[in-house]
Amino acid sequence: MKNSYSLRYPHPVLLSSKLKRKKIVEIVINDNKFTLFRNKVNKPQAVPSACPHRGANLAKGKLDKNFELICPYHAWKINHKGMASSPSAPKRVCKIHNLKTWEKYGVIWVANEDTTEKFPDFMEDNFSLVGKFSQKFEAPINVVIDNFSEIEHAFKVHRFIGSDKKDLHTVNFSVSIEEEETKGISSGKYRKQPFIFRKLFGIEKGDYYHNDWSFKFKPLNASYRNYWTNKTGNKVRSNQYIITTFFTPITSNKVDIFVFVQMSIKNKFLRKIKSILSFFTVMVTKYEIWEDAKIARFAPEKPEENTSWKLTSFDKQIFHNRKKAERIYFGIQEKNTVAEEV
Repeated sequence: MKNSYSLRYPHPVLLSSKLKRKKIVEIVINDNKFTLFRNKVNKPQAVPSACPHRGANLAKGKLDKNFELICPYHAWKINHKGMASSPSAPKRVCKIHNLKTWEKYGVIWVANEDTTEKFPDFMEDNFSLVGKFSQKFEAPINVVIDNFSEIEHAFKVHRFIGSDKKDLHTVNFSVSIEEEETKGISSGKYRKQPFIFRKLFGIEKGDYYHNDWSFKFKPLNASYRNYWTNKTGNKVRSNQYIITTFFTPITSNKVDIFVFVQMSIKNKFLRKIKSILSFFTVMVTKYEIWEDAKIARFAPEKPEENTSWKLTSFDKQIFHNRKKAERIYFGIQEKNTVAEEV
């Protein structure tokens, strides 16, 4: 398999609701194609799409009455243990590479069968999961990592995140670089929002928006804690949101993003309308991630030849994250200076 090192880590690949009984779906991770289906015990099963016999695409096959996968070309059969057998030569049996699968938080995850890596723990105490969704990015993984690593684009690209352009002077930002993780803290005067929006989300006029984030690489994922305070920061508002994004590279120019939205509400009245808040929170998050995907299509992966990018203090973590992704996630080392800090 290509880039098989990264498959040691669990990857989200499909919303559970999209894998119905008797349905077969082809998934791709780092250019590796797998066929995903539900076996006889209704557990997701993923096998390489190339049939071990002569390489026919198993995703074009079907499931028999025992929910065993049948190759569309020569009818080889794949059972729930990953054993492949020939109907014309019954003694011809072989073991294929069954991926390990999980079905958690409404999403199907996969990794190499022999992985020793732990399933990523991203749920926070006192928060509830209120939604999840996926979004395709038509961009290289480095561009996607860059997009989710910096906040400078927020005032231009986003509608509900960060400060307005006129209030950028209020933004404070700091980042720490650790061995296997980067962390950032940002705050600034929150952008102008309609009265009903502020009341619904427990925000007061003149409040400051805070975004505390961490970027991890086993697998590629980032979490963002969003909350509001008064200007001095000594009074935290009722609602807090944690947006966790997992990045599953598909090809050299495509990435699937899986987003999990957690919410915490302290205000008793707002708790009574939690279902309404949950709905709007997920919708707002979908909109903002969609805006990211829209602009990322046009972002280059590296500068033009014989040029370099002129970075600022807001960009400190970008190339640290790229390098950590290469070393930790992809298992490679690469030296490539593509920017200079000014």
